[in-house]
Amino acid sequence: MDTCIKQLTHQLQHHQLQAVVDDFPTLSSQQQSMQLVHLYQSAQRMDVKYSYLQNVATRILTEHPFPKDLISEFKSTDLLSFFTPGLKFNNGFALQNEQKNNVIHTLFSHCAANQLPFNYVRSLMLFESNESLLLALTQANNAGLTPVACYITCNVEQASLPKHEFSALLALMEAQFKQHEDINTAAFLKALINLKNTLSSHTLNEYTVLLASAYLRCKTEKIESYIQQHA
Repeated sequence: MDTCIKQLTHQLQHHQLQAVVDDFPTLSSQQQSMQLVHLYQSAQRMDVKYSYLQNVATRILTEHPFPKDLISEFKSTDLLSFFTPGLKFNNGFALQNEQKNNVIHTLFSHCAANQLPFNYVRSLMLFESNESLLLALTQANNAGLTPVACYITCNVEQASLPKHEFSALLALMEAQFKQHEDINTAAFLKALINLKNTLSSHTLNEYTVLLASAYLRCKTEKIESYIQQHA
């Protein structure tokens, strides 16, 4: 066990919450990430301590920035849900790593069919005031893609969304457009062709084409024509 985890465990066992918070900035970004992941994993194992451990993480992130090393780990709504109270501070949702991905980029790029994130993220926008979440939806990464664009161009399964998740995804698109109308069309189309070439069938289905046309706010015929030109 790493010394930073031993230290965290010792402090929690002795109810030294303030010491946990005060010592956090003395750790490396990697160690900070390890401690936060340990809190999350412990909470997943022990439901009875979930709220307490989430509160510890929130106290840390209330006073200190979210470590960028952890952004690439946000591949499930469970993880996002645990850290949501803490991400509201220090513009946590809009924090970007070296690839300029934020936590929403990572989440939307790794959507599991049995744990889709769009309705949850939309709910966060509807019921809680969070400007950094709105900003996160508009941010482009190094590839020029926003989180919603990442979902469409990383959707290898090309599976249709349930109605409520589909509606939530469209609502997130609209939220993005209202905040920032400009779209990097060239970057999106390049990523779309890369997706097509990645698929074993080398074919984008009608559902993916529909999402792409909704994102670019154009007719599906234009998307289909572009794909044919780059076959």
